[in-house]
Amino acid sequence: MLIRIDDHTLVDDLCAHYRRSGFRAESVGGGMIEVAHPEATNATEEQHTLLMHLRVWKVANSDVSVEAL
Repeated sequence: MLIRIDDHTLVDDLCAHYRRSGFRAESVGGGMIEVAHPEATNATEEQHTLLMHLRVWKVANSDVSVEAL
């Protein structure tokens, strides 16, 4: 899943947040992050888990605009 973040200085922080939970996360440029959950059993589970973790990160970074694409 691609995630767009408006504050490019927080890209590494968001990637680290996902990696701590066992996700693959990497910057793909332009404030975009590619995130995958290799342990998900299907696409629906992966999407749900990715979005849940994004919401958790957003609580600590409420002034940042992020969008899952």
